[in-house]
Amino acid sequence: MQRIVERVRKLIALSGSPDDPEARTAALMACRLIRENGLHVGVAPGARRIDAAPAARPTRVTSGPYTRARDLRGHPRCRECDEPIEPGDAFLDANERPVHGDCVPPGERP
Repeated sequence: MQRIVERVRKLIALSGSPDDPEARTAALMACRLIRENGLHVGVAPGARRIDAAPAARPTRVTSGPYTRARDLRGHPRCRECDEPIEPGDAFLDANERPVHGDCVPPGERP
């Protein structure tokens, strides 16, 4: 049972991943294990609860279909080529999804 509890803890931690499909899969797997094993999730009596700081939203620098993004948390992946984006090379499309500078169509880069 201890192995299952440890696995659920790891999956819950992974569900906070900036990679949406990975986070969603981890959350679904954790829920399945919790449900199948009749576990209850909570803070143990006497345990110190640690609240995570809210993730900062990317700062929009310009207006238009693409804007330069600063302060992206985690390791975002480009919506066009699905490769990791290096700090300083991130832009956001109209739906605020990260895009490489090289993947922004010509003439639309701010």
